[in-house]
Amino acid sequence: MLPKGLKNSLNKIRQISSDIYHQYIPILEDDTDISALAEPVLTVPEVYNEFCNALVNRIVYTQIETKVFNSPLKGLEGNVMPLGYAGQEIYVNPAKGRQYNPNDFAGILQKYEADVKVQYLVKNFDMQYPLTVIRTKLKEAFVSWESLDSFISGLTNSLYNGMYIDEWRFSKGLVSSAYKNNMVMVETIANDPTGSEGYAKAFTTKARELFLNFQMPSTKYNAWYKVGGAGKPITTWTNPEDIVILIRNDIRAYLDVNVLANAFQIDRAVLLGNIYPVDNFDVYSDDGNKIYDGSAIYGMIADRNWFKIKPIDQFMENSYNSNNRAMQYFLNNIKMYEFSLFANACVFATSESTVESTNVEFVDGNPTTVAPNSSIVLEIATTPANASSSITFTSSAPTYATVTKIDNRHVRVNGLLEGSTTITASDGSHSDTLSITVAPKEIKITGLSAGVESINVTTTETLTLTVTPADGNTPIYYTSSNDAIFTVSKDASKNNKCTITGVSDGTATLICTTGEITVLVTVNVDVA
Repeated sequence: MLPKGLKNSLNKIRQISSDIYHQYIPILEDDTDISALAEPVLTVPEVYNEFCNALVNRIVYTQIETKVFNSPLKGLEGNVMPLGYAGQEIYVNPAKGRQYNPNDFAGILQKYEADVKVQYLVKNFDMQYPLTVIRTKLKEAFVSWESLDSFISGLTNSLYNGMYIDEWRFSKGLVSSAYKNNMVMVETIANDPTGSEGYAKAFTTKARELFLNFQMPSTKYNAWYKVGGAGKPITTWTNPEDIVILIRNDIRAYLDVNVLANAFQIDRAVLLGNIYPVDNFDVYSDDGNKIYDGSAIYGMIADRNWFKIKPIDQFMENSYNSNNRAMQYFLNNIKMYEFSLFANACVFATSESTVESTNVEFVDGNPTTVAPNSSIVLEIATTPANASSSITFTSSAPTYATVTKIDNRHVRVNGLLEGSTTITASDGSHSDTLSITVAPKEIKITGLSAGVESINVTTTETLTLTVTPADGNTPIYYTSSNDAIFTVSKDASKNNKCTITGVSDGTATLICTTGEITVLVTVNVDVA
């Protein structure tokens, strides 16, 4: 009895085949004997070649596509990338709101530039899966319809399983790569001596917290700033149905799906579609040797869009080798396996990853002045940008300014007294310094008055100016029009105060100026 699925497939092959094929191969019915197909295929070369090509390129490839569509990894894939072998992901930060002001007519002329971030992605998976169909093996399959059906299934499974194994390695390898290279947020859970059950409880607690936090706008759970991304941190959030969980099987064994569904407050059926069990997070070479020990990783929670897995092309190629009477087929699978720096993701591990830095430096554009009782934030960069080295910040003169570490890329400098200090950033092996001046924030003087038009000096006199506003601190400069009559010096502690010293009898002018405002005072000197 000819299986229905096989019958339909073989008859479809006939529909698209040549006249010669039609001449030798009849339309197959449920009770057709297999010899009606086997004899012409094995005796007529043109029919044999056409059948083999159609067998793999049509039947086997169609079955592979069906398996691919139903693959459990399909949920992590994005849209097909039809053109090119490289692409980019663009993220635009949310626009910043402002208070409505009906009197702000100038606002329409201001520039409100979008904060755009770009991550470049490339094709990095280009695999061929070879399969040889030998004439003698095909002949052995023609003993019955069941044998032929089994032979076709074997070809399909051979190609698909080889492809699936590599796709599975690359998919979970994204987690290992991101963790290893310090390019994803990490939630550390202490090594629990009770084993996987202890891990499972810790995992559930942390995963529930992050599951809820992912749904709130935040800059904490994407890795843009962690890897040295330029500009402002980005704000991201994730819809609950788009949150996926990868979890190691030894830990998953202790977690009931109903318990997880209740913990995450999500429907059990929805949750099941979002959980991806993983055997381990080790990375192996093509020849099976372990090249990375991923035992520190036991799970991940992420926005589905963190996985940038994009199909580029998948097709079959073939050639005939008359030397060994075989058809050689190649299943080609080309994809992009990358991860997003813009999407929420967090790896659960027993420790942070380690990427040593080779250089530490303060970035250009940092402020170099801070006012007393105020603070500024300085930013540093490391090489590589994803270095995990712990940075220490110190102030050479804590009397004038102290430092408060924010994270390994930022430090807050707190101004205390007027003076100067040197801020040092160091990872223990590399360091950089930045000089900081502690000085009052400049408040522009808009009004300046001496209160008098002239002053009499015998030996020395002081003059105090009135400034508007009272706390204005724009530098005031004092000059004598004739140093032979008198000299003038600015008070070291008072910007608006000067000392006039008589030199010889006479009259000269004291010039007091901020650069924009000038006051003239006549100075009469009598030192006799």
